[in-house]
Amino acid sequence: MGYQQKDTVTGFNFVIPSFANVSGGSINIQDIKITGATDWSDNIQILDEGGATVALYVYATAAESGYEADGWLTEDASGLADVTLAPGQSILIDTADTATVTFSGKVSTEDTVVETVSGFNFVGNNTPVSVNIQDITVEGATNWSDNIQILDEGGATIALYVYATAEESGYEADGWLTEDASGLADINLEAGQGILIDTADVATVTIPGVDL
Repeated sequence: MGYQQKDTVTGFNFVIPSFANVSGGSINIQDIKITGATDWSDNIQILDEGGATVALYVYATAAESGYEADGWLTEDASGLADVTLAPGQSILIDTADTATVTFSGKVSTEDTVVETVSGFNFVGNNTPVSVNIQDITVEGATNWSDNIQILDEGGATIALYVYATAEESGYEADGWLTEDASGLADINLEAGQGILIDTADVATVTIPGVDL
């Protein structure tokens, strides 16, 4: 059992829980805490593959909500939400001011395997240590059309890395290329960092677990 904190900026923050559920599998959103929340205005948004919000949960203290604990409320604010996030599922946290998000649970020692849809998939580094981009693999990539996009707090792409096989790229291994395609990228994704993977077809993305 452990926890990890991640500071947010005002506005949109693409993150991913950096711990697994203690009993394995999905993590409950109540295992994600936030301090510095501002009067009902901070929320978790769960996104579909195109990036549209399909569910939204507002954070409130027990004093604000009248419920038994601080936490994320159901969409109609009728109680504390009981919603789970699948391993590898990234979320959007929108904060009115800077805040600190705390993820708790256990270290995931098993690889996370995500079956993508054709189009946008919100995933990320769901371990409590940094992961090199080359350690995130994709099977079923389609001829230079699959990419990892790193997003800023507003959701704009600030870096993009294209996946190519060694046969396609001429480099020594399959992997993610630098932005100018001059070689294999050497960047780390921080713990809890959400990313966007865009796949032309259905593919399998594997995010490595922590080797304890």
